[in-house]
Amino acid sequence: MWDKMVGLGLKPNIVTYNALINGFCKKKMMKEAKKVFDDITEQELVPNAITFNTMIDAYCKEGMMEEGFALRSSMLDEEILPNVSTYNCLIGGLCRKRDLRAAKELLNEMENNGLKGDVVTYNILIDGSCKIGKPRNAEKLLNEMFNLGLKPNHVTYNTLMDGYCMEGNLKAALNVRARMEKERKQPNVVTYNVLIKGYCKIDKLEAANNLLNEMLEKGLNPNRNTYDIVRLEMLEKGFIPDIEGHLYNISSMS
Repeated sequence: MWDKMVGLGLKPNIVTYNALINGFCKKKMMKEAKKVFDDITEQELVPNAITFNTMIDAYCKEGMMEEGFALRSSMLDEEILPNVSTYNCLIGGLCRKRDLRAAKELLNEMENNGLKGDVVTYNILIDGSCKIGKPRNAEKLLNEMFNLGLKPNHVTYNTLMDGYCMEGNLKAALNVRARMEKERKQPNVVTYNVLIKGYCKIDKLEAANNLLNEMLEKGLNPNRNTYDIVRLEMLEKGFIPDIEGHLYNISSMS
């Protein structure tokens, strides 16, 4: 397609370049993406925030933080101000590196530059805190969201519940669920998956079975993760869930 455009005398614009870079980045072809990125200036075009953010996000997902931060510096050189999305990409990369201190410092820097973290920012930080076994710090971030007037979504609550479940603290996880419901957000299938797995982790299989029934009674359809939890955490431990009308489907996944 690119060669055809050039052959027809059509000059690619920045939208075309952004689409091509995005395609390479999604396939983790960073050398090719960087080559296209460098070609932009050679064609006397100016990269925009989308161009930079796409590259920064891809670098961060690949753990190439040095390259990601270098591109942020290049943005400033081009007088393109980093936006919330830019910071979210970098914060996400630092969280994957389990460097929560640096991630929080970047949040502070963002705020000092007149930008406010959004729900995505805090979801990233909450997930990062839970991944390093610090769900209480994650809950402090949840409180911070409320203080800033941000509205946590299902991802926020489910992530925090999972953090508590990972350390076997079902009481705290259920408190988060109650908090979520108080905010008029009903549990979804991910919520139930998290809590069911949490109960299985501490060998409370009857409680897990009760939650599975509750989920089905509410008309929520089990997804692949639900079946995997039932198979790995219940069936393979010799526990047969007592779910009338659903046993065949669950057994078929084993």
